[in-house]
Amino acid sequence: MTRKRMLLTRLRWLQTGAFVLFAGLTVRLGDLQIRQHETLLEIGTNQWLDAVPVPAERGNIYDRQGRSLALSVTTWRVGVSTTSLRGKDPGECAAIADRVAGIFDLNPVETRRRLTEAGGKHIVLASRAVLHRDSLLALRRLGCVTFDVQHDRVYPQGGTGASLLGHFRDTGNGAVANGLEQAYDELLAGTPGEAWRHKTPHRGPGDGLEVVTPARDGLDLVLTIDADLQAIAEDCLEIAVPECHAIGGAVLIIDPNTGEVLAAADTPVIRDRTEAAEHKRFWDNYNFTGSYEPGSVFKIFTAASLLARDAVDTTLAIDCDDQQFDGYRIRNSEGHDFGFMSFMDAFAHSSNVYFARMVLNLRRDEFFRDLQLLGFGKPTGAVYPGQTRGLCKPVKDWSGRTQSTIAFGQEITASPLQVALAGATVANGGRLMAPMMVREVRTKNGSVVERREPVVYQEVMSERLAEVIRGAMLRAVTEGTGGKASVPWTTVAGKTGTAQKVREGATGYEYGVYIASFLGMVPADEPRLLILTILDEPDQSHHYASASAAPLFARVVEQIGRSTSWLSGVAVRKGAWRTDEGQSQVTAWR
Repeated sequence: MTRKRMLLTRLRWLQTGAFVLFAGLTVRLGDLQIRQHETLLEIGTNQWLDAVPVPAERGNIYDRQGRSLALSVTTWRVGVSTTSLRGKDPGECAAIADRVAGIFDLNPVETRRRLTEAGGKHIVLASRAVLHRDSLLALRRLGCVTFDVQHDRVYPQGGTGASLLGHFRDTGNGAVANGLEQAYDELLAGTPGEAWRHKTPHRGPGDGLEVVTPARDGLDLVLTIDADLQAIAEDCLEIAVPECHAIGGAVLIIDPNTGEVLAAADTPVIRDRTEAAEHKRFWDNYNFTGSYEPGSVFKIFTAASLLARDAVDTTLAIDCDDQQFDGYRIRNSEGHDFGFMSFMDAFAHSSNVYFARMVLNLRRDEFFRDLQLLGFGKPTGAVYPGQTRGLCKPVKDWSGRTQSTIAFGQEITASPLQVALAGATVANGGRLMAPMMVREVRTKNGSVVERREPVVYQEVMSERLAEVIRGAMLRAVTEGTGGKASVPWTTVAGKTGTAQKVREGATGYEYGVYIASFLGMVPADEPRLLILTILDEPDQSHHYASASAAPLFARVVEQIGRSTSWLSGVAVRKGAWRTDEGQSQVTAWR
């Protein structure tokens, strides 16, 4: 082989080797840049950047008059990146420490020690600081201070409506919410954004943030609640419970014409949110989550079914002391002997025997259907966590006496909200309304995203029938058991209920233990407000609703009339409003 040929052969091998090396580098580069791009980018990002969430500002909550009930305030998590202090003059470091200590009211000596001993680590000086703009700018000029924005929750009305509103708290490991804060969290929460913070060479946090995805703030809610009515309900309840030596109670106020919940008070009445924050029992509003046997208040709905189906002759008087039924006995309230009574007297004086006997004129399925039309045993549609649907047993599960006992409010349970909504059908002329908690949904700049209107679930009775029942309820106040619910300046229609409490975890009832309630509306002829008052286990001298729940109702109405405009301009009381019993034969149930 000639020398020239040998050189050409070596050159070819060299070219081939170079080509193979170049091809290998190209393949490797393609692998790194294409196939492993996302993995390597993540590794690099984790080494030099910290992903920092940008919290969204939570939506505010206002009452129907625009008063603030829950607000988001901006706070700051403030720290110092001590790597930024390296190389600085000791005097300059001491000045920085003194400046920071002065802004946060810290011990200057202790602050200097912490910064000196940090050893390049990031230290937190304040976890939830509220900073004035001047203080914020002064800290930024120091160059070594880090800031993380946070949004805390404050409640300007203090404890007013606390168990209804609930509370929201960001623990750092997730948010804790209950009440309406939990129920409407999807609207209030907003969507967090994301930012990058560059790390220092020592892997400590650097200064400033680079926002990648901006946060989308939550929406504001305007509730149906009236803060004045809520405060009145709570104040009156807080007086009545110890006055009657009860273990608890509730007051629910709704607008019967719209279904709007105006106030929902329960016990314990919360005055200081800080003391209640850690106790779950404070954040469970009985008006939505509670369930009880309504007792004689339920005669309102039994009467409506009887009258609508022509199942009672209102002019016919029967012996209301005859306790013997077919295989069982029904008693009136202890110590009450009624003799012969017709419909209006039996309603006014609350005879169990009368309604237990008259309801047997209805077919079981008819009575059950009427109760379902009023919403018993069904979800109310209210947006509130943990609410109950009550218990209205299907006809197949009824015993021989179930129909009679349901007639006066036993063997059926309901939440206060269910009872109030059913009562509103009588007040508004026969419409079962959907409960309303929110009037408007707004953006932070005040633009209305959604304006909610009242919703009628269904027409359940005629206006004429509703008028007849209101007349019976008025008579119960003017001549019967609800006398102490009356106020001197306008008419009140209502019905008392004194129910034995069911034994917990057992059958039957607790001896001598009652839950007293009063369902009333004011003014009687054109009701503006429907109010349900409940006292749980009042003492023996107050166990009748006529001596406890009825006076509580009157107290609430008096306060509303004295300090709000809800009842301004109502007709002056003209005395008892009687309904012609002979005209109450109405076929009006739909």
